[in-house]
Parts: sequence; structure tokens; C-alpha cells
Amino acid sequence: MPINESSVKYDIEKLQGSRIKVNVEVDAREREESLERAYKSLVKRYQVPGFRKGYTPRPVLERYLGIEAFEDEAIRIVAREVLNMILQNENFTPLQDPYFDLLPQEWKENENLKFSFVIEVPPEFKLGDYKGFGLKKEKVEVSEEEINRVIEQIELQLSKLNTVEEGSIEKGDVVYLEREREDGSQLPPLWFTLNGQMLPELEEKLIGMKPGEEKVIEISFPEDFYEKELAGQSLPLKWKVKKIWRYEKPDQEIFLQKVNASSIEEFREKVRESIKEEREKLEEDKFFSQILDKILENTELDPPLSYVHYLAENILREFLTELNKKGVQLEDYLSQRGISKDEFVNNVIEDARKRIKIEMILDKIAEIENINISDEEINNVIKEIAENEGKEFKEIKRELEREGTINTLKRNLLREKVREFLIKENVVEEE
Repeated sequence: MPINESSVKYDIEKLQGSRIKVNVEVDAREREESLERAYKSLVKRYQVPGFRKGYTPRPVLERYLGIEAFEDEAIRIVAREVLNMILQNENFTPLQDPYFDLLPQEWKENENLKFSFVIEVPPEFKLGDYKGFGLKKEKVEVSEEEINRVIEQIELQLSKLNTVEEGSIEKGDVVYLEREREDGSQLPPLWFTLNGQMLPELEEKLIGMKPGEEKVIEISFPEDFYEKELAGQSLPLKWKVKKIWRYEKPDQEIFLQKVNASSIEEFREKVRESIKEEREKLEEDKFFSQILDKILENTELDPPLSYVHYLAENILREFLTELNKKGVQLEDYLSQRGISKDEFVNNVIEDARKRIKIEMILDKIAEIENINISDEEINNVIKEIAENEGKEFKEIKRELEREGTINTLKRNLLREKVREFLIKENVVEEE
């Protein structure tokens, strides 16, 4: 069971900047119960020879690991529980994970446990106007041409790709081409689908060519063409058709089975709703960004520099990880976009600063408008997580509480509520 609040005393001390220090004292009566919770945690992680993992008796595990390990685990469990309790009781919204001031490593019998932690909280600021902007959301329309394009793409995904032994290139075919410069030097072979997207000028001149046929064709390569040595150039190349593939689309009955629809009309309606739903989400995101920009314009707010740098480092780390997954070096990325490393870092810092401003503004609006998240709402989300992971509700809730992420979950739900509130208060309804 969680720590008994009546066993905890604490006082709050304001520090320089937007920081507070919480000094905590936990009654000695909590020691034994905390050691028992420590045992339940440790027994799942350590296996003692001669015992099944998770079934080692506490006295045996204590001798095996030492009482110091039990006390250390108990202190960490209590510290996290006390932190969550105080964050909830005092309604603090930490800007980043609180840090503990050198947690003690032992908890002697019949002695109170003393420790402290520091929280960086949002600074005080004057919020500007945030309601009544009277903005209009664009009405979302889905054309028949868009539906046709999506259905064509799905048909291609469900089609067989057959080699064309005889015959010539047609629109929609996949071709494999060899290329040669005027001086006879070879360029890497190229293959692509004739769908009017990559090199439309070349596609027109390829239609009608047969396997083995070659032709000198002069085309202009776009500025953003993936081959840098050809990008932006207009030059003649000898193109030789090596292979042609053609899609064999499934018949209507098989197609409808694959897309789980009883008729083409039903499937068209599904596609229409899918496109509309995605477009409406994008439009709502765009609309919300307009609202935030207006609030930012008339709100004076300077976030703590330490938090700005902390978030900027996280943004940069995630970005570099994604680049690395794609096999791209940062220097190449910057070169392609024509910006220096200093400009890039400054952009990341400004992005972090803007994100923090938005977080603080949303939290402030929630406070002013008395927008809250109920225990029922949190529990409903936890139930959904538990169902998706195939676990018990209580197990997921304990994990979230132990990891301290339940406050993050609550904060995200709260900000989503504020978003809905701001959209409602600033939209002009269509007549």
C-alpha cells in the first residue's frame, strides 16, 4: 500500500529563480512497511541459488543482498511516493523531473527518514487575451478526383507486378533504364514508375519504347533531384530500356474482399470519410496554431533559461537519433539546407523556448478557467492502456505511480482539454 500521508511532514522553501525546495521527514513507523515493499520489488529482480525467481523468502534475500540494498530500495520507493503525493497536494506542475538532494543510503531502525528535492516551476507572468479572436476554420471538401487517386494507389498495392516480355511502355508501368552521357560514361541505372511524379518530361518520351530499345532524350532535371550532379541541369542522355513491369489489378470481387467492403460505393464512402477525417485534423491543428500565435503575440513570458536548454538538448538528441537511423550526417543535412551549425542550434533553442511558452500558457489558462482532470478520466485512460497491453488495471496504475508518469498523463489530458476549450472559444461558426 502507498505511504501514509499522516506519516509525512514537509516544508516548502523558495529558491532563486523559479525553483522551490521541499524538505521532507518521514516517520520511523513507515520503515518496516517500506522495507516490505522493497522486498516485493527486489524479489522480482534477483534470483537466489536454490530458489525460483520471485519466490525467495525475505530473510534469505536480505542475507543474500544485504540490508543496505533493502534500505536503499525502500528509500527510493518512499521518495518517489512522497514526491507524487506532494505534487498532487500542492498542485505543482514541474517544468522538468524534480531532482533529489543526495538521498540517504540507509534508514536506521526507529529513526525518521529525512531528505529533500528541488522542483523548477513555471514563473509568474501576465497572460494576454486568449478568447474571442473570431477565427474561421476552412471547410473541408473531398473531391471525386482525390478519392479516385487513393483508390488507384490501393489497387496498385493489391496488384501483381508482371514482367512485360513483349509490347511497349505504357503509362503506369515500372521501368528499369540504363543511362549514358554523350562522352560514353555510364550513369547508375534508374528505375521508377511512370505516374507523372518523378520525371514527367522523360515519361512522355519513354512511352512506346520496347525492351532493348535505346534513345537519346534531352530533359531538364529538377533543382531538388536526388542526384546532385544532375540536379538543375538540362542535358541529353542515351536511355536504354532494360526491363518493363506492368501492374495486374485484382478483379472487383477480390478487391472488395481485400478492403472489407460489400460494394465499390461503400468503399468510396469509406475513403471519403478517411480523407476528410485526416484533413479535418490537419485543419484543426492549423487553426489551433493560429490561436497560439495570437496568444503568444500579446503575452510577456520569459521561460527559465535552464529549462530551455534542457528541452533543447532533448530535441537535438532526438533529431540526431532520427538522422542516424536514416544514415544522414548532420553536416550533410545542414549543407543541403544552406544553414550553419550555429544557426541550426539557435533554431532548436528557439523551438524549445516556444514549446515551453505554449506549455505554460496552456497551464495558466487551465488554472484561470478552472479546467481540471477528474480521477475517472485518468482511470478511463489507464483502463484503455491496460486493455491494449493485456494487463490488469491495477498493475498498470501501480506502474505509472511508481514511475511517476501518472502526473505526465494527467498533464497531457489537461492540455488537450484546454486545446478543445480554446478552439471552441475562438472559432466563428459557419452559417
